[in-house]
Amino acid sequence: MLANQAYALGQAADRRARRVVAHAVASLDPTARQLSTLRNTYPAWNIGLERDASGQVWWTARLVRECTAAMAAAGIKQSIRQPDAIALASTLAWQTVLLHNARSRAGSG
Repeated sequence: MLANQAYALGQAADRRARRVVAHAVASLDPTARQLSTLRNTYPAWNIGLERDASGQVWWTARLVRECTAAMAAAGIKQSIRQPDAIALASTLAWQTVLLHNARSRAGSG
């Protein structure tokens, strides 16, 4: 192996190692973990964080599909905003029940 090939191999390995370390550090961040958990648990929603004009951080979820009139009548929201991850998780759990019930009604009619 030539010196420049060994150097390139070392650089590539170093980039991979930095990526692994960055991922490990990110997993130590509680907010990143909570976002990841919510996104994996509720794939029907785009979940993120938003800061309003006053500086307040909100946990947000937006339904991936458009909310129909029937869905809205069943109590399903197109978008949700809560002050913390636990409140958002609770709201999304209820919204999931409403979505399931709406789909069940649509399938039986």
